[in-house]
Amino acid sequence: MKTGYKFSLMIGSLAVLAPVAATASTPPERNAVIRPLLDCRKIADAPARLACFDRESASLDAADEKNEITVLDKDAVRKTRRSLFGFSLPRLPFFDGKDDDGQEEADLQAIEATIASVRSLGYGKWQLELDDGARWSTTEAIVGRAPEAGKTIEIKRGAIGSYFGKIEGRRAVRMQRVN
Repeated sequence: MKTGYKFSLMIGSLAVLAPVAATASTPPERNAVIRPLLDCRKIADAPARLACFDRESASLDAADEKNEITVLDKDAVRKTRRSLFGFSLPRLPFFDGKDDDGQEEADLQAIEATIASVRSLGYGKWQLELDDGARWSTTEAIVGRAPEAGKTIEIKRGAIGSYFGKIEGRRAVRMQRVN
């Protein structure tokens, strides 16, 4: 009897969660700020359409001036995502890790940067500041030569939120983003 109950509970849970999963994959509607501007294209009368475009573009410009909206192009999103590499981010539509074709961007699985400065944390552990201002620390000792400023480091995403840093071909060590 217990297995029948568990099976029914599992099927019931799937029935409840299936619509939630379906709605999560549907694309969000366009922003209410830009929708009126796009609706101007539906107006057949040329002078009325021009007046609509003028009115709605002025509204969009005013919202931009008041910093109520921000327009990001793909390059700005990529730069922002790269600067946030190593942090846990909430699921935002423009930071979802997918490109237009639905493929995960390869540059977000790893970054390559130059070490700007190095500071010893003791016991073979180091804090590295990269050329973009990001600070990373090793969570395990670096055996052998100490890291040096000016060297190139590749930081790759590991399993379960971990990161591995490899300085110019040396052995990879676990790392953690500090700032």
